[in-house]
Amino acid sequence: MLTFTFLTIAEHGQTPPQICVGSQNIVLPVGQSTFDVIVEDSNALVLNFYSKTQSDTVVDHGRIIADTEFKILHVWCDGIRLETWFRNSAVYRPKYFAGFLQHCPDAPAEITAPYQFNFPGTISWTWENNFWDWYFTQKNQFEVINFLDQEPDRVWKFRGSLDPCEDLVSKIKQALEL
Repeated sequence: MLTFTFLTIAEHGQTPPQICVGSQNIVLPVGQSTFDVIVEDSNALVLNFYSKTQSDTVVDHGRIIADTEFKILHVWCDGIRLETWFRNSAVYRPKYFAGFLQHCPDAPAEITAPYQFNFPGTISWTWENNFWDWYFTQKNQFEVINFLDQEPDRVWKFRGSLDPCEDLVSKIKQALEL
């Protein structure tokens, strides 16, 4: 089981943004807020932004003065803040309004690395097998480590290891007991 925490910032047009994840319904207030999503036995996380309608975009003399939309600022998993590349690895599949499609008929069906969500649709992340193993592998692909030819062990010094340091933990416990 994984608990994802999202820090968002939302604006309201006629109604607040509402997201559905499984059976959980989340209403985002104006401004910054956080919400948690629990993922059990799955290799995917899907947020369904379902509440926005075309009338939620408030227009005055051709200018948008208010809109129902939100942005994802940061994501945590089990209390650990994930790097920005994870947020940007999402795929957004907007459901455009007919009026928008008249003006932009070639609007993309999928948007990668989304940041702001202006249309209803789904925002999804997928991973393979164990989330943390996948995250570690993906994270390593984004890192640039210099001077590996001179010091091959530098990669593990820089990245760390997922192996527990049981001897170090026992020494720290002993020191704390004194």
